[in-house]
Amino acid sequence: MGNEKLITLVNGREDFSEVELLCAFELDEFNSKYIIYTRGEKDKDGHTIIYSGKLLIENGKQYLINIDEGEEWEQVKDVMRQMAKYSFNGDKNE
Repeated sequence: MGNEKLITLVNGREDFSEVELLCAFELDEFNSKYIIYTRGEKDKDGHTIIYSGKLLIENGKQYLINIDEGEEWEQVKDVMRQMAKYSFNGDKNE
């Protein structure tokens, strides 16, 4: 630990949530940027729960939006699977 990068998410009601940024990447095919993050929650098996979102920049402000189903979502899930596999194989410690 100690290498985590924390970011703050703000919802429409001005609620703040500090989360750990795990990965940021681009998919050229969709001309978009994405992040994968965690709130530090664990599932029933003790695995870290991760979330993803698509970055949208409008009028100089950054927004995190949900990713619709389809090819875009499938590619983001592939990135998440690769991260889980990397972590599961012991190449990176939690």
